[in-house]
Amino acid sequence: MGSLLLAAVVAGMGAKTEAADRSRVLFLGDSLSIGAFGQTFDSALRSSGFQVHTVVAGGATPYYWLKSYQTLPCTIGFWEKSEVSERRVGYVRAVPKLEDLMADAKPNVVVVQTGINLYATLRSKRRPKEDNVAEVRSLIDQMCYAIADAGAISYWVLPPHSHEERYTKELQDELASIMREVVTKYEGTVFESQKVTKFVDPYPATDGIHYGPAEARGWAEKVSSHFNAFMKVAPPATTKAIVRAVPLQSPPKERFSDSGTGEHQDLPDEVALRIKLETKSGIGNASELAYANALGLYEYQVVKDLRGNYPFDKIRIAQGIIFNRKLTGAAKAEVGSETELVLVPFTKYKNLSSWQMFDDLRPNFEIPIYTPKLD
Repeated sequence: MGSLLLAAVVAGMGAKTEAADRSRVLFLGDSLSIGAFGQTFDSALRSSGFQVHTVVAGGATPYYWLKSYQTLPCTIGFWEKSEVSERRVGYVRAVPKLEDLMADAKPNVVVVQTGINLYATLRSKRRPKEDNVAEVRSLIDQMCYAIADAGAISYWVLPPHSHEERYTKELQDELASIMREVVTKYEGTVFESQKVTKFVDPYPATDGIHYGPAEARGWAEKVSSHFNAFMKVAPPATTKAIVRAVPLQSPPKERFSDSGTGEHQDLPDEVALRIKLETKSGIGNASELAYANALGLYEYQVVKDLRGNYPFDKIRIAQGIIFNRKLTGAAKAEVGSETELVLVPFTKYKNLSSWQMFDDLRPNFEIPIYTPKLD
């Protein structure tokens, strides 16, 4: 079935315009696609003439995407872009399901960038090793089946190289092997990210997983070139890049427990901090926004923890910077300025998920996002 479908998709694609008419791409990603990798790959797909629907959810795994599992929220960054609209928010109540996205977008090809969040499943101590392997294999199989059942081709971007003190080389190779075996069973294609990436920065000074913007772009350019060759269209220009990580802030005083989904647990419900603004996201023209209200993601150095319950040296805060299309006082805050705020987790205020989010900071998923407490 897969080979016949592929032939139907690529037959007669001698020109870029024909590819645009015939090839619809659904691009699913996890936190590695929130920043430069996802933006670069998405742009490359569109510039090559594909009709693209991108859905990226931080922490996502097949558990999030498949309809056979319960609906899950995304609390660490969500980005969706179609041919007609785009939204980038810190929180969504429900990550959309693959089957629904397939029905709406009707893609010829589904690109799946995932895997980092499956390492926890593969090395779980809750069950025998063979059961872990069977679980991961089943998750990939269900995704591939749903894609094939809807008449599309699978194209999987395997995880890039992670620091081997975070995840051993054997574990990384094992997951890649499982994914490769299942995807090819459905006559899909994989991109071997480990072959073009190398995580060289120290761990735990970095999280051992996420790449900086320049290096992520280099990885994305290689993926897009391979994808275009697979789809028989002219590849975009590529640049040589050594894919490496950008160091994050100093390690936290202690880490929250991790559920294995990429979400932090047991966050303080409320913190009071004296903080110093280090960097803030850029702000567009308020009169040209798609929404009347907007948030900006700011990063602060913690000067003083007034309650002694915040475990990090830095914090990222989603602040209201545009209200009724007018800049707020927070929008005018200068780098280096200090303030004291009472803050709560961003997820506390569900209505903020409908606000536009300005976030062009370097991806950092080691710390949660907070927002000022409303009186």
